[in-house]
Amino acid sequence: MTEQKLNIEELITRTKENWPQDNLDAGATAVRLIRSGDMMLSNSRNLIERFNITPAEFDTLATLRKMGAPYTLTPSELCKANLLSSGGLTKILIHLEDMGLISRETHVSDKRSRLITLTEKGNYLIEESMAIVLKEQEQKLSAIYTCLLYTSDAAD
Repeated sequence: MTEQKLNIEELITRTKENWPQDNLDAGATAVRLIRSGDMMLSNSRNLIERFNITPAEFDTLATLRKMGAPYTLTPSELCKANLLSSGGLTKILIHLEDMGLISRETHVSDKRSRLITLTEKGNYLIEESMAIVLKEQEQKLSAIYTCLLYTSDAAD
Protein backbone atom coordinates (compact mmCIF):
# COMPACT_ATOMS: atom_id res chain seq x y z
CA MET A 1 0.00 0.00 0.00
CA THR A 2 1.20 3.53 -0.69
CA GLU A 3 2.29 5.89 2.07
CA GLN A 4 -0.63 8.19 1.30
CA LYS A 5 -3.50 7.65 3.72
CA LEU A 6 -6.73 6.28 2.35
CA ASN A 7 -9.61 8.67 2.59
CA ILE A 8 -12.20 7.79 5.19
CA GLU A 9 -14.75 6.24 2.86
CA GLU A 10 -12.10 4.10 1.09
CA LEU A 11 -10.95 2.82 4.47
CA ILE A 12 -14.52 1.96 5.48
CA THR A 13 -15.19 0.22 2.14
CA ARG A 14 -12.04 -1.90 2.50
CA THR A 15 -12.96 -2.79 6.07
CA LYS A 16 -16.46 -3.91 5.03
CA GLU A 17 -15.01 -5.94 2.15
CA ASN A 18 -12.60 -7.73 4.46
CA TRP A 19 -15.00 -8.22 7.38
CA PRO A 20 -18.31 -8.91 5.65
CA GLN A 21 -19.56 -11.10 8.51
CA ASP A 22 -19.70 -8.21 10.96
CA ASN A 23 -22.05 -5.26 11.22
CA LEU A 24 -19.55 -2.45 10.98
CA ASP A 25 -21.85 0.59 11.02
CA ALA A 26 -20.64 1.64 14.48
CA GLY A 27 -17.08 0.94 13.41
CA ALA A 28 -17.53 3.08 10.30
CA THR A 29 -18.77 5.95 12.44
CA ALA A 30 -15.81 5.55 14.78
CA VAL A 31 -13.38 5.54 11.83
CA ARG A 32 -14.95 8.73 10.46
CA LEU A 33 -14.64 10.45 13.84
CA ILE A 34 -11.07 9.31 14.48
CA ARG A 35 -9.86 10.20 11.00
CA SER A 36 -11.62 13.58 11.17
CA GLY A 37 -9.92 14.26 14.50
CA ASP A 38 -6.54 13.29 13.04
CA MET A 39 -7.10 15.62 10.11
CA MET A 40 -8.10 18.50 12.39
CA LEU A 41 -5.06 17.99 14.62
CA SER A 42 -2.75 17.88 11.62
CA ASN A 43 -4.29 21.05 10.24
CA SER A 44 -4.04 22.78 13.63
CA ARG A 45 -0.38 21.73 13.90
CA ASN A 46 0.33 23.36 10.53
CA LEU A 47 -1.41 26.58 11.60
CA ILE A 48 0.44 26.68 14.94
CA GLU A 49 3.83 26.18 13.28
CA ARG A 50 3.28 29.39 11.28
CA PHE A 51 3.82 31.21 14.57
CA ASN A 52 7.23 29.50 15.02
CA ILE A 53 6.08 27.48 18.01
CA THR A 54 5.43 23.79 18.46
CA PRO A 55 2.07 22.30 19.46
CA ALA A 56 3.47 21.68 22.98
CA GLU A 57 4.54 25.31 23.23
CA PHE A 58 1.11 26.37 21.99
CA ASP A 59 -0.53 24.22 24.68
CA THR A 60 1.73 25.74 27.33
CA LEU A 61 0.87 29.29 26.31
CA ALA A 62 -2.83 28.40 26.07
CA THR A 63 -2.75 26.84 29.54
CA LEU A 64 -1.24 29.98 31.03
CA ARG A 65 -3.79 32.15 29.20
CA LYS A 66 -6.86 30.14 30.20
CA MET A 67 -5.95 30.29 33.90
CA GLY A 68 -6.76 34.00 33.89
CA ALA A 69 -4.79 37.01 35.06
CA PRO A 70 -2.01 37.18 36.09
CA TYR A 71 -1.44 34.17 33.73
CA THR A 72 1.02 32.56 36.13
CA LEU A 73 1.62 28.94 37.10
CA THR A 74 4.39 26.87 38.59
CA PRO A 75 6.18 24.32 36.40
CA SER A 76 4.47 21.53 38.38
CA GLU A 77 1.06 22.99 37.60
CA LEU A 78 1.96 23.26 33.92
CA CYS A 79 3.18 19.65 33.86
CA LYS A 80 -0.10 18.43 35.34
CA ALA A 81 -2.22 20.56 33.02
CA ASN A 82 -0.37 19.53 29.85
CA LEU A 83 0.57 15.96 30.81
CA LEU A 84 4.27 16.66 30.30
CA SER A 85 7.37 15.46 32.07
CA SER A 86 9.41 18.08 33.90
CA GLY A 87 12.29 17.51 31.45
CA GLY A 88 10.04 18.05 28.46
CA LEU A 89 8.57 21.17 29.99
CA THR A 90 11.99 22.66 30.74
CA LYS A 91 12.93 22.59 27.05
CA ILE A 92 9.61 24.23 26.15
CA LEU A 93 10.00 26.93 28.79
CA ILE A 94 13.54 27.79 27.71
CA HIS A 95 12.41 28.28 24.11
CA LEU A 96 9.34 30.31 25.10
CA GLU A 97 11.47 32.50 27.38
CA ASP A 98 14.08 33.00 24.64
CA MET A 99 11.27 34.19 22.36
CA GLY A 100 10.01 36.61 25.01
CA LEU A 101 6.65 34.84 25.31
CA ILE A 102 6.99 33.96 29.01
CA SER A 103 9.03 35.09 31.97
CA ARG A 104 10.39 32.85 34.71
CA GLU A 105 10.76 34.42 38.13
CA THR A 106 11.84 32.91 41.43
CA HIS A 107 8.84 31.93 43.56
CA VAL A 108 8.61 34.29 46.56
CA SER A 109 7.62 31.62 49.09
CA ASP A 110 9.56 28.68 47.58
CA LYS A 111 13.03 29.63 46.36
CA ARG A 112 13.43 26.20 44.72
CA SER A 113 10.56 26.88 42.34
CA ARG A 114 9.94 29.43 39.63
CA LEU A 115 6.76 31.11 38.50
CA ILE A 116 6.00 31.00 34.81
CA THR A 117 4.12 34.07 33.57
CA LEU A 118 2.74 34.85 30.15
CA THR A 119 4.25 38.09 28.83
CA GLU A 120 2.30 40.69 26.86
CA LYS A 121 3.96 39.39 23.69
CA GLY A 122 3.03 35.81 24.64
CA ASN A 123 -0.54 36.82 25.39
CA TYR A 124 -0.84 38.52 22.01
CA LEU A 125 0.61 35.50 20.19
CA ILE A 126 -1.63 32.94 21.91
CA GLU A 127 -4.76 35.02 21.41
CA GLU A 128 -3.97 35.56 17.72
CA SER A 129 -2.99 31.95 17.04
CA MET A 130 -5.89 30.51 19.05
CA ALA A 131 -8.37 32.65 17.11
CA ILE A 132 -7.00 31.33 13.82
CA VAL A 133 -6.95 27.70 14.99
CA LEU A 134 -10.50 27.89 16.39
CA LYS A 135 -11.85 29.58 13.25
CA GLU A 136 -10.28 26.91 11.06
CA GLN A 137 -11.59 24.11 13.29
CA GLU A 138 -15.08 25.62 13.22
CA GLN A 139 -14.99 25.73 9.42
CA LYS A 140 -13.81 22.11 9.25
CA LEU A 141 -16.45 20.92 11.73
CA SER A 142 -19.16 22.79 9.84
CA ALA A 143 -18.05 21.13 6.60
CA ILE A 144 -18.04 17.70 8.26
CA TYR A 145 -21.49 18.33 9.75
CA THR A 146 -22.83 19.49 6.37
CA CYS A 147 -21.36 16.39 4.73
CA LEU A 148 -22.95 14.14 7.36
CA LEU A 149 -26.33 15.83 6.89
CA TYR A 150 -26.07 15.42 3.14
CA THR A 151 -25.05 11.76 3.49
CA SER A 152 -27.85 11.15 5.99
CA ASP A 153 -30.45 12.81 3.73
CA ALA A 154 -29.26 10.77 0.75
CA ALA A 155 -29.62 7.54 2.74
CA ASP A 156 -33.25 8.31 3.63
